[in-house]
Amino acid sequence: MQNAPFEDIVGTLTLGQTPRVWSLLISVFGDLAQEDGAQISGQFLRQLTRMIGIKPEAMRVALHRLRKEGWIESQRQGRNSVYFLTPKGHAQTVEATPRIYAAGPAATQAWLAVFNPLHPSESSDMPGAWLSGHMLITPQMPDQRDAYVTRLTPETAIPDWMTDKLCSPALRQLAEEFAQALGQVSGQLTAPLTPMEVAVLRVLVVHGWRRIVLKAPLLPDHVFPNEWAGARCRAQVTALLAKHSRPALDELEAAAASG
Repeated sequence: MQNAPFEDIVGTLTLGQTPRVWSLLISVFGDLAQEDGAQISGQFLRQLTRMIGIKPEAMRVALHRLRKEGWIESQRQGRNSVYFLTPKGHAQTVEATPRIYAAGPAATQAWLAVFNPLHPSESSDMPGAWLSGHMLITPQMPDQRDAYVTRLTPETAIPDWMTDKLCSPALRQLAEEFAQALGQVSGQLTAPLTPMEVAVLRVLVVHGWRRIVLKAPLLPDHVFPNEWAGARCRAQVTALLAKHSRPALDELEAAAASG
């Protein structure tokens, strides 16, 4: 059997929209060139972004922005340029990696904490999601003596007005649309891909998931709204990335050089 046309797969994963190029390039470096010393040539970036439907001018503007913001650096190598993460870009990429590639939820336990409204700043740095100025759902058990704390288990009946505050309607819709796209693509992939196609597939899967998971609070699945598709997305992302292993950079560079 043959795969669906690759441009159809690209269109499905991008939800029919052109990605923000500078953000997409962060996903490219994060998935394909995160290791120390890894470099990506301009030739490879042009080939990869062309397959996603991005114009060369847009890619150049995005590269300029990432250099200006200290995410990447570039060097000339003959008639070509190579690009690589700066220490700042590498540090931020490494920080986000566990959440993006995790096969399980960001946390397994949660507590509802109600703090003294006269001293709301004492717990402002705790992870989780604030339901009000002094009410928090958090994956860490608070240790403030004057806080009311109760554990939220999978059996706890959490009212909708609480779970609705964990993620915005726009994020819930994006997660549902991306889950449907991942399911559709899984059915379209019935034959092996070329190394360049694998690279594009991985970048788009990582990028789409990154836009969701990094905006969701660090909480276990059971406290999210029933219609939250984040867990479904995570399982599909994990399966697709496992099935389509990351190609070696030298293999990708050779493929880009051959056109």
